[in-house]
Amino acid sequence: MEIKWIYDAEEDYYNTLTYWYKHNGSYTYSEKIMKAVEVLQREIAKNPYFLAKYSEHLGMYRRNFLDNRFVIYYKVIEDKNRIEIHYFRSTKQRPL
Repeated sequence: MEIKWIYDAEEDYYNTLTYWYKHNGSYTYSEKIMKAVEVLQREIAKNPYFLAKYSEHLGMYRRNFLDNRFVIYYKVIEDKNRIEIHYFRSTKQRPL
């Protein structure tokens, strides 16, 4: 399946990478996040339902990753063979 990031999710993702770069003074942790996101995208593209939890009130699936530090929320659009990532968040943030 094709992965498509919704603008706000992509912006949150890049803001998170920037935050960790500024906070740590190096790209090391940001690169670790990027690699984890790449792996996660490959996994959900192959099987979007594996290890995912469905949120009834949002109507989306969610997957935690990187030792449960981050979470993405996404919709599976079967008829278009597409997955849309709607939210990228730290698990420390207030829940949606």
